[in-house]
Amino acid sequence: MKILLVQPNNTSVIGLNNVSLIEPTGLEAIAGSLLRDDHTVKIADLRAVDCTPDAYLDYAIKEFKPEVVGFSCSFTPDVYRTIELAKRVKNEFGVRYVFVGGHHVSVYPLDFNVKEIDAVVVGEGEYTVRELVNAFSSNSPLSNVKGIIYNENGNQIKNQPRILLKNINDLPFFARHLTEEFRKKYYLGIRTSLACLETARGCPFKCDFCSVWNFYGGSYRSKSPERVIAELKEIKEDYVLVTDDNFFSDVKRAKKIGELLKKEKIYKLYTIQARSDTIVKHPELISQWKELGLSNIFIGFESVDDDKLSSINKSNSSSNNEKAYYIAKKNNVAVTASFIVSPDFTKLDFKKLIDFVKRLKISVPVFSVLTPLPGTKLYNELKDKLTVKNYSYYDLFHPVLETFLSKNDFFKEFSNLYKTSYKSLNLRANDILFVIRYMLSGKMPINHMFKLKKSMRSISTPETYINSLLLESKN
Repeated sequence: MKILLVQPNNTSVIGLNNVSLIEPTGLEAIAGSLLRDDHTVKIADLRAVDCTPDAYLDYAIKEFKPEVVGFSCSFTPDVYRTIELAKRVKNEFGVRYVFVGGHHVSVYPLDFNVKEIDAVVVGEGEYTVRELVNAFSSNSPLSNVKGIIYNENGNQIKNQPRILLKNINDLPFFARHLTEEFRKKYYLGIRTSLACLETARGCPFKCDFCSVWNFYGGSYRSKSPERVIAELKEIKEDYVLVTDDNFFSDVKRAKKIGELLKKEKIYKLYTIQARSDTIVKHPELISQWKELGLSNIFIGFESVDDDKLSSINKSNSSSNNEKAYYIAKKNNVAVTASFIVSPDFTKLDFKKLIDFVKRLKISVPVFSVLTPLPGTKLYNELKDKLTVKNYSYYDLFHPVLETFLSKNDFFKEFSNLYKTSYKSLNLRANDILFVIRYMLSGKMPINHMFKLKKSMRSISTPETYINSLLLESKN
């Protein structure tokens, strides 16, 4: 059976999607599973096409002639675009079966109760999609497929949930060959030869603002070091983003992976995500992985105030954040420090935050507005207080709750965080040399730097947010 898997293009004009574009690992995982049943699968990444996304989708459907089309919708701002495309392939092209999966879909499936969407895949989809497609092709009852919600006569019928996979080592490798035509478009900031690597799923922590632990039922499962090395051997790109929420969750495993990397003489440049308390307890991990190519660590600092960290159930401290930063700096590893800006911020709160960034000389800070995303504990607590219901603004750059400051003042202070941080960018000598070498190698076009600069200028301009707010008021 011919199956087209589609990654919708993001239509937001503001957001970190403008400074990064990573491969659609969810679709690659599903494709790898479907290929085991000898289906013919194609991936259309509408974010990375040279023509207009709609024109590419039209071409793909006309040329490929799929019987089934599946969409990925992991992020809340992508909901409307996903539904729009689903309606289009059903109504204009008469595709026989349409399903949607992904993070947002799984935690808030009610948004996809539309007649053009035949089924919603809830949770991990590798085995669920295989069974769903096979049930459709054999005209078997959908009621037997665990882990789906199917639409029938305007109603959503929820089947039994699918139990999480016990051993994710058994999963097929990502079908990266199906994104070959798009791979040169994937990047993370200045890194343009980029691939993603999943070595584990889930997180044992339960931060109120995060839906990851809810999606995975509070579980944490990892692939063996040997499996991780096998996947790395197949990655051609120079730069690897490890998508685990905390790569160092299992310290012994992280060390073992490092030992095998050294033995196999595999050298890449790595960006990982890690908690600061783990880094503080195990600084030897940073020195070990620095030798193996660790380039950047994404750490969720969230706040400079311990009381605020406690209020969002972060289970960490600002002191740990600072210590972890200096451990990384000592090992010449860059830190992308993520901070959450609460709608109740005063001008003093904004000043405390920017002063902290300046004092530590954090070269790559990331600021996001506290947003109760569907599927989070925060959403359940605050959904009655939401002032904006339009998902397009759930991009972590717009407040969707009442702000203490006026909207105009809030946007001015928020954009100033970026303007001030990146105006006095504290690039290390190694960072500058890396950029120069990368540009000279031909792997990073000069126009890519201009694109990033333009995106950061947009984020740093209060008028961008104010204009979007005016647009929202008109809607």
